[in-house]
Amino acid sequence: MLEASLREENCVEACPSMHRSTLRSYRFFAVLLMVGTFSVCPRVFAQATDQTGLGGTLGSVLTGGSTNSNSSQLSSDQTGVQSRSGLQTSSQSQTPRGVDLQNNQQDNATAQGQGTNTAAARDLAPDPPTEYQRFVASSTGKMLPIYGARLFRNTPSTFAPVDRVPVTPDYVIGPGDELLIQVWGQVTLNSRFTVDRLGDIYIPQVGTVRVAGLSFSQVQGYLKAQMGRVFRNFDLNVNLGQLRSIQVFVVGQARRPGSYTISSLSTLVNAIFVTGGPAPQGSLRHIQLKRAGAVVVDFDLYDLLLRGDKSKDVQLLPGDVIYIPAVGPQVAVEGIVNVPAIYELKSASESTVGDVLGLASGLSAIASGDKVRIERIDEHRMRSLSEASLDAAGRSTPLRDGDIVEVVPIFDRYKNAVTLRGNVANPGHYVWKPGMHVGDLFPDKDALVTRDYWMRRGRLGQPVLTYIPVCPAIPNGANGAQILGTGTQGTGSYSSANPSQTSSATGNNSTPTANSNINNNFDSTQNPTSYVILPTDSSQQDCIPWSDRYGVQTEIQTATSNSGPPPTAGAPQNQAGTNNPNQTSSNTSNPSGSRSGAAAVTERSSSQFEPRNDVRLSEPDIDWGYAVIERQSTATLTTSLLPFNLGKLVLDGDSSQNIELQPGDVVTIFSKADLRVPQSQQTRFVRLEGEFISSGVYSVLPGETLQQLVTRAGGLSADAYLYGSEFTRQSTRRQQQQRLNDYIDQIALQTSVASANAASSNVSALDTAAAVAARAQNESVLASLRQARSSGRIVLDVKPDSNNIAQLPPLPLEDGDTFIVPHIPSTVNVAGAVYNPNAFVYDPHRRVGDYLRLAGGSNRDADKERAYVIRADGSVISKQQISSLRKSGFYTLRVYPGDTVIVPLNLHKGTTMRTVVDIAQIVGQFGLAIAAAAVVF
Repeated sequence: MLEASLREENCVEACPSMHRSTLRSYRFFAVLLMVGTFSVCPRVFAQATDQTGLGGTLGSVLTGGSTNSNSSQLSSDQTGVQSRSGLQTSSQSQTPRGVDLQNNQQDNATAQGQGTNTAAARDLAPDPPTEYQRFVASSTGKMLPIYGARLFRNTPSTFAPVDRVPVTPDYVIGPGDELLIQVWGQVTLNSRFTVDRLGDIYIPQVGTVRVAGLSFSQVQGYLKAQMGRVFRNFDLNVNLGQLRSIQVFVVGQARRPGSYTISSLSTLVNAIFVTGGPAPQGSLRHIQLKRAGAVVVDFDLYDLLLRGDKSKDVQLLPGDVIYIPAVGPQVAVEGIVNVPAIYELKSASESTVGDVLGLASGLSAIASGDKVRIERIDEHRMRSLSEASLDAAGRSTPLRDGDIVEVVPIFDRYKNAVTLRGNVANPGHYVWKPGMHVGDLFPDKDALVTRDYWMRRGRLGQPVLTYIPVCPAIPNGANGAQILGTGTQGTGSYSSANPSQTSSATGNNSTPTANSNINNNFDSTQNPTSYVILPTDSSQQDCIPWSDRYGVQTEIQTATSNSGPPPTAGAPQNQAGTNNPNQTSSNTSNPSGSRSGAAAVTERSSSQFEPRNDVRLSEPDIDWGYAVIERQSTATLTTSLLPFNLGKLVLDGDSSQNIELQPGDVVTIFSKADLRVPQSQQTRFVRLEGEFISSGVYSVLPGETLQQLVTRAGGLSADAYLYGSEFTRQSTRRQQQQRLNDYIDQIALQTSVASANAASSNVSALDTAAAVAARAQNESVLASLRQARSSGRIVLDVKPDSNNIAQLPPLPLEDGDTFIVPHIPSTVNVAGAVYNPNAFVYDPHRRVGDYLRLAGGSNRDADKERAYVIRADGSVISKQQISSLRKSGFYTLRVYPGDTVIVPLNLHKGTTMRTVVDIAQIVGQFGLAIAAAAVVF
């Protein structure tokens, strides 16, 4: 109870105007002090002022936190009184936040709400650029920041004082501080005493003791001496509890000027960060702390930012004024420095180039060490340029307010080096030595083999999945799956399906590279026996649906992928001459859309396996005939090319091609893909497929023709159908496609002109509607034509009864050529506007008319006058080519195995009746006009 009485007395001393009866009503709280539950006095004061109207007396008092570990629990329950300025400084707050006290008419509830807003206000919006920043940007093209301003964009809470920190020994005790005094020995005392406004505390049986003005290191000895006049044989310990709050003023070019109530532990640097620092127009180098009208310290914030020097930081006292003057002389440092920015000079008369470069943390590693450029404003009238070397004399060049210092980079030039690039193993820069020749860059032939070549060759040995587990039968609708076809399901099967397609069905996204030597061609349209859509939860799919136990592949339709494998050079092509198996556009040489003879006869649908392997070049071969040295003349700065024969230099050791190198030379090694070389020097791979003794991919020898290559392959088999052979070439395909595109563009132009002319001649709504429909139809036809892809087929002049290699033309071969010779077919196809388009058994005695009769003849939509026959060799014979004197000559044409008879549709049927109606209308209108004229005249 002694402690409770002491606390009551302290409360009365701290607030003498409070009536004692008010305190007695809260006396029962004092009992809880003996167990250290919470501190009554601040809370009693806060509650009492609300009831007695004394809020104006205590409203501006802010308390600090406890400084010892024993009082941490007490502090956690204490609620600091909030000032009406809106600053919340409870013991639980980590950072006392100063707020402009000009808003001191707000109540405590508003202050609590502003605590969060103050925290959010730390992330300040970007400042608008100053006039000097705009000036620098107009000169350099870059918006340089003001050095140090970014430090205040997001003020860290660690820069502000926290409550629960040890008090330094030099802390000066003042009114409002709370002393925790513990006495043991002859006398026992454990209580809190608040320093009153006179700087005194009252200790029972000791009396009033003045402690204001004493440092924290002095107060313990002083109190022990004062109590020693009354008591003997005791010891004493003094700690600080709630700390007083002090009021300081931040004025000048501050970001948030005003009056702030902060903790007594705050220092000048703490206050600068709490208030947001100087504004863009404020100085960072002359921040003044004024006390009693005198400047206590002139703080340079650059000392803290550049060197971490905080020696001039002082503790704040009540009534201190922090004055931030306007920014001083500024200099911009731009270019190749470590910290390009706008810097404030300490003194305009004493700042030099070396000082400013030191502020920018010096030159970077790629900066030119010769000189810097200085842009200056002469006497506020015009700009001028000057240069300063970076030696001792140049670094002492004085700078002025508004100067722009630009540090240029070094030249991207190698002093003693030559460059090797192109088709080599190790391109890069090499050290040049006197007497160095180009042959020194190639120690052996392996130095001319690229790393990509070995990397792709290394992939050839990777295993390829050939065994695929097969899922059991999936019932229709199970797990969201929909079965569109049926088939016998097995437990496993060997397959040559493309691993990329297999992995996509199992959730693996890995696909082989397009440049791989082994090309995996997967044609999902060859065996459309059954169609299965996988369950939507594909992550649990660990097997592949299969159509039957013999390994016939199932086409898996997914919503995410309908495309085939990437095209590969030299791979078998589909109907349209493209490597995409899903391409359905028609062949330009085969308007019916049917397969050509050789392609149809050699169709692999009869096999249960799909092609997986191909032979291709991993990388283009090196061009031995030409390499070049690029050299720039040091006298005229002109560039010249010095070619040399790489093959003679490396393979033959010809010293005349071993050109001496000079510093700065660039040696380029080409491949055969970089420059077009003669056909005899090209690396050519040709595919022979079908009825050959040894079908395969062959490397063409220099000057070798098609006849010679077939002979080297062992010749033809006994069942070879040379008349139906198909020879395709990549260069021809590209030319055909270009011609096709030009033709389609010409048709599109003609269609547009015709539509415009027709629109201008429309005289009725019926004509306009017909024109719109015709335009839509034309656009649809053009879109279909643009999907067409050329095949690249070359029609060989071979007789129908040819069966000898000697009858092949002596055609020179190119890289990527494909020659397919099918076996002798046994059918003839009839397609188009007939009643029964089908394939019929070949009979040497039947003619075109006979096969048309077998197909039921032409239907009503047929255009009989434009019927034609596509020969097995790719040539076309139309009915229009037959002489008009022999009307039946087309139907008596001889048909050979693999030929296709086509009767096209009559697209102009019905136009005759339209023409008759139009003529009748014209005649009728003309008659009306004659009758009217007869009446008039």
